[in-house]
Amino acid sequence: MINAFVKSFNRSFTLNTNIFRFIGCNMYELANVDSATSEAMLKDAVSEGFSVLRFWAFEPLEKNKLKEICDISKELNLKVIPVLADTWGYLQNYKIDDEWYRTGYKKNYLNYVKDITTAFKDRDEIILWELINEPVNNSFSEMYNFAEDASKTIKESDPNHLISIGTIGGIGDKFGDQFSRFNVANFEKLYSIKTLDAISIHDYSFNSTILERLDILYRLKGKANFADNFRKIDSMINSVPQSVDKFTLDKFKRTYDFPLSLRYIWNSYNKKNIQIAKKLNKPIYIGEVGFKKSMKEYRKLILEQELKRYFNEGIAGVLLWSFESQGKSVDGHDYGFGVDDGFGEVVKKLKINK
Repeated sequence: MINAFVKSFNRSFTLNTNIFRFIGCNMYELANVDSATSEAMLKDAVSEGFSVLRFWAFEPLEKNKLKEICDISKELNLKVIPVLADTWGYLQNYKIDDEWYRTGYKKNYLNYVKDITTAFKDRDEIILWELINEPVNNSFSEMYNFAEDASKTIKESDPNHLISIGTIGGIGDKFGDQFSRFNVANFEKLYSIKTLDAISIHDYSFNSTILERLDILYRLKGKANFADNFRKIDSMINSVPQSVDKFTLDKFKRTYDFPLSLRYIWNSYNKKNIQIAKKLNKPIYIGEVGFKKSMKEYRKLILEQELKRYFNEGIAGVLLWSFESQGKSVDGHDYGFGVDDGFGEVVKKLKINK
């Protein structure tokens, strides 16, 4: 049984002084379903070979529900990453905007995270707390002040657990104007905060195009009909590069990043983030990574290829998006996967979990 806190040491996660690398999954609805369903979801994750789960733990999450998840996880030898807020507001009872980063978070969020992290400071099933999923803000200084204040508050109430932010990294984060997505200096400055212990990035580079990103953005904003226009056009345009990927997977068991493609650019910035993690001597993990269902049976080959690359580059852990277990945590952007997709075969084959 895993019976100790995960720590950060020399760019790695450690457990009982040993390096702890993992392949896990996102089950975002885990804390928002009935007890029987959440237990079944946790058991499904174990059967797939996952050792870490990431899920939404937004206010007003009942403490008894988080205790239930921790208790079952302990029995199943699982670790968990609760996420304390979400930019997009799903399963959350308040809106996050620029004003929230300025002062709004101090009204309810700060008290909530202080309360829940105090209550669960002795639960070693928890690897780390994530402050917020995929933060976006028009002012970097306000984002910085929020992260510093929130992480410091948690450290004071819970000195046992690591803390991170659910940043996208790559070219995903917007801290200022749109071009701030390419500002790795701000990313480094943010994670230089001493009370942040680990660095998060999300990687949807494989199937990304400008149109695909616009499709997702407008769906997250609740404009599904408008977003569908981008999806249809992208599906037509992207059929050629997908055919190339399938050919190279059949022929060479790998894919290639074409220069100046969005995949190439995103991956180049991921590498910059990895270098920042090395410079700051902090572990870096992929909080979300997904591959479109349109790749069908090729997804297993892609997953194996990408996981090997991640760990060779120094990534400390990877969490797949989104494990659609028991009909829950369904992804509306075609990145979800289930037991029938065979991802568990790849996870068990690589034997990364330690």
